[in-house]
Amino acid sequence: MQPICLTGPSLKTNLHTHTTFSDGAFSLKEVVAAYEALDYDILAITDHNQWRDNSHASTDRVLVLSSNEPSLSHREHILATGVHTDSPVDHGDRTCTRSQEVIDWINDQGGFSTLNHPTWSGMSVDRLLELDRYHSIEIVNTGCIGHGSEFSLTHWDELLRRGRLVWGLATDDSHSVWDRGLGWVEVYCDKEESAVVQALKEGRFYATMGPAFEHVECDGDRIFIRSEPVQGIAILSEQGPIKTVHGGKGSVRELEWTLPRREHRYIRVELHRSDGKKAWSNPIFL
Repeated sequence: MQPICLTGPSLKTNLHTHTTFSDGAFSLKEVVAAYEALDYDILAITDHNQWRDNSHASTDRVLVLSSNEPSLSHREHILATGVHTDSPVDHGDRTCTRSQEVIDWINDQGGFSTLNHPTWSGMSVDRLLELDRYHSIEIVNTGCIGHGSEFSLTHWDELLRRGRLVWGLATDDSHSVWDRGLGWVEVYCDKEESAVVQALKEGRFYATMGPAFEHVECDGDRIFIRSEPVQGIAILSEQGPIKTVHGGKGSVRELEWTLPRREHRYIRVELHRSDGKKAWSNPIFL
């Protein structure tokens, strides 16, 4: 494995957002202003089955990415981040038999591909294994709160267990006010679109509903995690939790662990805060 060290400044990023150009409740200008007020650095506009150049909406604080959410039948929706043209399913046939075609198109365009809200879409693990070459799935889509589970962590662990290197995103999939700012990723890179896309492809980010990682380092022999004060830090593998530290409200900040040899395919880290909010590192394959 390659040594991993994530520390220092990161960019608060939402990769899944809607406006009145599709089924969102607010205009592009209103949406950007709202995320600027929430201290976001990067905002991707992902209206269904359409690509628009929204770069003019960027502000001194928020870099706006012009993305797309190709949306197919059986609620199979895919994020196309870093792509600057219409998708092959924006017009005409949108049956989910074309999902792989969309994933391949995103990757061939140099973009970052994501399968959205697998639980809400009713996607089985078998279906996720049928598809290939996607970079990530939404492990948390807070826009699903209230009308379906927002979590797809079981799907993620099963993919990782099968040896699929798939990153995990948190997004808010905002269409309104209540679903805004509830889930995002913190990306370690410069504030420029190509740098963001490259960092996403390399997994140089973590997903969160609030808690913050301050330092994640793994050299192949040991892993060290430092976070904001939380209730617990857990290292998980295909066997479930394998190392934890927990205590009272805000009493935990660090975990250091020597990695066992040849016992686990992968590990990932979760932060648990006393208000129920969580954060997730990307997997480290051993």
